[in-house]
Amino acid sequence: MRIKCLIIITVFTMLSFISVAQTGKIEGKVIDSKSGQPLTGVSVLIKGTNKGVSTNIDGYYLINADASSKITLVFSYNGAAKEIEDIEVSENKIVVQNIVIEQNTKTGPGVTVRSTSARKETTAALITFQKNTNTVASVISAESIRRSPDKNTGEVLKRVPGASVQEGTYLVIRGLSDRYNQAMLNGILLSSTEPDRKTFSYDIFPSPMIDNIIINKAFVPELPGEWAGGLIQVQTKDIPAADFFNIQFGTGFNTQTIGKEFCKHQAESLIG
Repeated sequence: MRIKCLIIITVFTMLSFISVAQTGKIEGKVIDSKSGQPLTGVSVLIKGTNKGVSTNIDGYYLINADASSKITLVFSYNGAAKEIEDIEVSENKIVVQNIVIEQNTKTGPGVTVRSTSARKETTAALITFQKNTNTVASVISAESIRRSPDKNTGEVLKRVPGASVQEGTYLVIRGLSDRYNQAMLNGILLSSTEPDRKTFSYDIFPSPMIDNIIINKAFVPELPGEWAGGLIQVQTKDIPAADFFNIQFGTGFNTQTIGKEFCKHQAESLIG
């Protein structure tokens, strides 16, 4: 019984040595034909089998193969494939097989993605926005700004319900100090304009360049949380595609006085 076990162990040991002895290795480097740089992530597969590896960061690969046979290596990278046939693998030897691959650089037609947002320069558009929004907000449109004599954003914000402007520049919303407010310009948070306090001077923006102003007074997940009083979102007009020159003028009259008779005091009779 012991002799049979010893024979079986010996046979399995010899078979393992034979199987190990019947393998060889193939190694090499994969290089780009245009740049001459090593290619990373190239798939190297022995054709007809599921044995494969990928090149490392230096473009190097090492793959085991059966000895005493000719194999075909398939190199694939970015849609490009190349085969190297009749590679002889010798027992316990390393075969060096370097390769140069031309990358597939064909590209399809270009696609331009543009991001657009709803225009809010008209009063009607802002009223619709105010009705559909899920937060408490006051809005000012460019249309209403044009009808007012305000010269800068600080003067425009005086017309917002629940807001007051101190010194013509600093905004107070719902009675909270200006340090509890946060200003945004075209979706970007603005830092304080004063070195000794957290506030923002709104008189630096001329009113003609304003497209709309939205003052948020309640928190929503999509807005920054760096405020407690209000979030003032100032949106400027787009850059014009061509130069322009604009002149505005206006006039008015009072229908209650034009063409009406009225009495006046004859002051010259008092002098004599």
